[in-house]
Amino acid sequence: MRVSRPERAQRGFTLIEIVVAFSLLAVGLAAAMQIAVSSMRQARSAEAFTEASLYAQSLLDGLGVGERLQEGGDSGRFGDRYAWDLEVTPYDVASDPPIDPAMVPVQLYRLDLRVRWERGRNDYEARFSTLRALTPEVR
Repeated sequence: MRVSRPERAQRGFTLIEIVVAFSLLAVGLAAAMQIAVSSMRQARSAEAFTEASLYAQSLLDGLGVGERLQEGGDSGRFGDRYAWDLEVTPYDVASDPPIDPAMVPVQLYRLDLRVRWERGRNDYEARFSTLRALTPEVR
């Protein structure tokens, strides 16, 4: 007489466990991809804004240096991607008591610069403002 051994329980994963594991993996990978795409989009936006800021700084740094600063507006382009508009207006400092202009040989000008660019279907712009002090000899 043969003695039969009790059957051992099967080891391994069931089909439902494998499906659930792959589903969780797919959801995790989809979330990671969304984060990566969003990060890349933000990096491109930051790059464009940084480039616009550098162009603006370059333009504003050169105004009134070596040439006379003209009151009024001007516009132009930085390459093919960026367009700019500049407005130059005299700036009066309010003080109490009033200051005699003859005692302060400096004229202040307000420089307002707007840089615009497009990316895809969206329009972007950055605005920069500064004051430039010029002596009468330079004006």
